[in-house]
Amino acid sequence: MSFLSDYTEKNSNLIPQIDIPCFAWNSQAEQGFLFFKAKSLPDKDLIESALQHSNMNLVETLLQDLHLIYPYDRDFYFYQCIYFLTIKQYEQAQNIITDCLRKFPTSYECYYYQASIYQAQNMTLPALKNYEICAFLFDYFNADWNDIRTDANTQISILSSQLKILIDEYTEKKDLKGLLDIAAFFERRETIWGKNDSAPRDPNNYVIGNKYYVSDTEARYIGIYRNPTHYVTKQIHNMSLVYNQGEFLKFHEYGVSSYINGNAKEYLLPIAVETPNTIHKIQNGDITYTILQRIPQHFNYYRIPNRVHINSSNKAYYGEPIALGHSSKRKKLVLSLFVDGLTQEIIQGSHLKERMPNTYRFFSKGIICSQAYSTAEWTFPSLASYETGLDTLNHMLFHNNLNNELPYDFPTLSEYFKEQGYFTSKLDGDWRSTYSCGYTRGIDQYIYQHQLLGARAEQEIINIIEHLEAFKDTDHYLWMCIGDLHDVADELDLSPAMQNNLALKYRTYEKQSKTSVKQSYSENKSETYKKMVTYIDTLLELLYSYIENNYKNTEILISLFADHGQGYLVPSDKPFLSKERSHVAFMFRSSDLNPCCTDEIISSTDYLPVMCKLAGISQSDAPINGQLPKIFGGQTEREYAITESLHPGDPYCAVAHTRNFEIFFDNPIPADDEGRFTLGNYSVYGFFNSGEPITDSELLKKYEHIFISRIAMHIIYD
Repeated sequence: MSFLSDYTEKNSNLIPQIDIPCFAWNSQAEQGFLFFKAKSLPDKDLIESALQHSNMNLVETLLQDLHLIYPYDRDFYFYQCIYFLTIKQYEQAQNIITDCLRKFPTSYECYYYQASIYQAQNMTLPALKNYEICAFLFDYFNADWNDIRTDANTQISILSSQLKILIDEYTEKKDLKGLLDIAAFFERRETIWGKNDSAPRDPNNYVIGNKYYVSDTEARYIGIYRNPTHYVTKQIHNMSLVYNQGEFLKFHEYGVSSYINGNAKEYLLPIAVETPNTIHKIQNGDITYTILQRIPQHFNYYRIPNRVHINSSNKAYYGEPIALGHSSKRKKLVLSLFVDGLTQEIIQGSHLKERMPNTYRFFSKGIICSQAYSTAEWTFPSLASYETGLDTLNHMLFHNNLNNELPYDFPTLSEYFKEQGYFTSKLDGDWRSTYSCGYTRGIDQYIYQHQLLGARAEQEIINIIEHLEAFKDTDHYLWMCIGDLHDVADELDLSPAMQNNLALKYRTYEKQSKTSVKQSYSENKSETYKKMVTYIDTLLELLYSYIENNYKNTEILISLFADHGQGYLVPSDKPFLSKERSHVAFMFRSSDLNPCCTDEIISSTDYLPVMCKLAGISQSDAPINGQLPKIFGGQTEREYAITESLHPGDPYCAVAHTRNFEIFFDNPIPADDEGRFTLGNYSVYGFFNSGEPITDSELLKKYEHIFISRIAMHIIYD
């Protein structure tokens, strides 16, 4: 059995570096292409038959054979898991399926085996949860009915009965924690544990004014942020995140009293009440302050000293106290300024000063990276790379219809700053980076409203300035999003400032386009996009001026970055993942930097290492894909940065960007809903910066091996 244990350890490497003996090469170097041909796969029926008959000796022998030939076949994981489950080595089985779930978070089979492991250990709640996710995914993807679905139904029925017994036991024992765990289970169950949460986009999902589980174990209260217009309009019937801006805060107590006892001298205490005109009596020694909180479903902030008692006339949610004060070990302001869809291609060289003069002026005092590339071509996978330092194949937030959470075994950027004592906030309107995807991890104050209604650039910039004023007595890390560039791709009516400055020829009618990721070249949209970039820069000037007028250069760390480019900028004769889609803005300002513009090759996974370095934060030893670029103090430069497209229903493709050339990988067969695909007659080809095709077969083969090694776990070997 040793080879199974050895394999589990070896396969924990983030990116496999492998030789693939089952591949035969047919060089077409004169065309700049290499093609793939696969040999037939050994019959797996023998393994399945041996498992069914519990012939474990034969199973081990057959698995050895399979491991030698196809060590990265997903089925090998499943067979291992069943093997260890059968011989009751649950820890081994759990290690295997945990790794498998990381790589295939939309696989109903993964959740089935996970549930089976929990059930074998009498862990009712996690077993039931995983069986239900299995059943949901099975039905969602309209899979062919099979034994797994039948058994999942049976086990759900059995475990549901056991859950009722468990509730009775906890009630009799007055086990409050156990009952709270079950209550959280039922509430989170409504969103399929975050995988199918519609609240960020559904105007009929009234979540504001309620406790809401942002993860399986963490509840937050959602209040209306800043202006409680519902109190004026009396329209309290629609408390959705579409019509209102929601403020998600942790609460350390819920009830009618609280006591603050910490290490800081002074705090900000957020309190939300359920009943209008709730009275708080705040006692500080011999002095009692009587305060009226008129408006419900809304957090008010109170500046209080340490060691005070609060008594309220009605039930209240007492938020986590926010310690006031600064530390010489921290920056006063760290800002991640995310501009959705800003490609470097249209602000390269002198175009930055021409099209974004305010941004150029601000960041010319820092480092502007002219050769940074996103890991993916659209927002969901790309943003996850910024937050974790992992590429798409390792965080696997890739599905366009289902959410998945950021991997829990890797610290997020926000968690790094939270651990250093920063007050952390996220003001965002992008529904691809919401709480259900794990973006509240490490975030104290999460503020969200659907971008089109409450998070426009002009609104967000004012919100950010108001936020900086409100929390100026803290050291804070802040993530903000500007998503207005998507208006061009989404073909929305633009503001008068845009309409009135566009020539008529750029407003001529074009047929309604596909989703923004798949749009083809459009001169009209390209020109509109450039105007929109300048318009956003005009708005950002207010924020830049505020920062410079209120902070010393030694007190700030400001970054501006983007997640992808635009399909309508890509000429029709160029590959899908051309620079117009993958080349992104990436710039930093800090007193620790020598001002310059660098052409070092950088991946968006490098953002986390750069931010940690500039903030003086030590990274964990978690093996991420990102590295510290040499310009920021790293040891070596990247040879290449990879952008890839892993999208259900679309062919997998990738590109490696280097200083002198780009090499592309195109597979003609679409990926499935689990992010797996069969290799067809794929092609590997490239171009030098001059546009000349690459004909060096050794160079192409080198990158072919890199691409194949990356996707080895995602290939369907049947």
